[in-house]
Amino acid sequence: MTRISRREFLGYSRWAVVTTAAGGSILAGRPGRAVAQPLTKVRFTLPWVAEGSLIHTFIARNRGFWKKRGLDVDIARGYGSLAATQALAGGQFDVGQAVTSVIVLQNIKGLPLTTIGVLGYKTTMGVGVLDDSPIRTPKDLEGKTVGWTPTSGEVPFFPVFARLAGVDQDKIKFVNMNIDVRYRAFMDKQIDAITDFAASAIPPISARGYKVRWMLYATQGIHLYESAFFTTPKMIKENPEVCQGMVDGIMEALAFSYLNPEESIDIFFKEVREAGFVAKERENVRMGSGIANFSGLAEEARVNGLGWSDPKRFSEMADLVLTYLAKGAQKPNVDELYTNRFAGRIKLTETQWVDAKKRNEEFAKFFA
Repeated sequence: MTRISRREFLGYSRWAVVTTAAGGSILAGRPGRAVAQPLTKVRFTLPWVAEGSLIHTFIARNRGFWKKRGLDVDIARGYGSLAATQALAGGQFDVGQAVTSVIVLQNIKGLPLTTIGVLGYKTTMGVGVLDDSPIRTPKDLEGKTVGWTPTSGEVPFFPVFARLAGVDQDKIKFVNMNIDVRYRAFMDKQIDAITDFAASAIPPISARGYKVRWMLYATQGIHLYESAFFTTPKMIKENPEVCQGMVDGIMEALAFSYLNPEESIDIFFKEVREAGFVAKERENVRMGSGIANFSGLAEEARVNGLGWSDPKRFSEMADLVLTYLAKGAQKPNVDELYTNRFAGRIKLTETQWVDAKKRNEEFAKFFA
């Protein structure tokens, strides 16, 4: 990662809090300085392919929310949260986005990872079936074929879901599939169900005319944060200004997407040209971003600012992992799992919060 001195960085990152109609209470850099200074290169990994639920990343790049903070961010596609966390811990990336509970799981397993800003507060991980499927309850999955992608973030938590729902996992046939094959096989009824995140799976399937029912893990008491920005303790210690800029930039992008959904979709297609601009793809992106936005519009963010997280929730996620997935492991200190040091600096006004909730209220049905 290209380094710049703290003095150089602070020269153009002394933020002033301003309120705008488009982005809420955002942090604006001092005019004219960033242009003359070198940018710090940052290697960033997504948890998955470019999709509507990750629209904020492309807004941050397109609108210059990272650039004005002195950052030149290279965005790489992901192959699941498990793969993303392993790659970042291995030094391939500086900052990433992944499923929050997977970050916690990997930390407990020994990877040096810390959450630096929460993006989604209500998890959409679960099991999807077509609307005409005879599968009505989790127990009905026994004797059926389920497609999943092993590196995806919901997979490690399926055994927890099954146990709490009284499902004998040994009676289910699991088929490992990549994303494209899995969705096609699901729609063609070659498999009976899929595990995934509603924010990722429902939009592309529904946009092609298929109705989907979703059995959320949350219905069995598995209440997890959905997604977050994360990095290593070493990165936080050695490059705190970069961490701050990454979090501020993405939270400004979130605020923009909450309040400007249609323009945000236009930006996505400009940035991700391979997505193809056709009606069904636009609806795909609209649904994915809307579900993700609804997940992000939680009370923690309203009161404390975007990205802020509740230490109690991280403690509970660690307890769940230790109870079901890492028995015998030692519970880490909560402050090893996350930090609010970089979060909360961007905050919507009350009027903007009400507007954002209203714009995204149609997506509440996916969390019922």
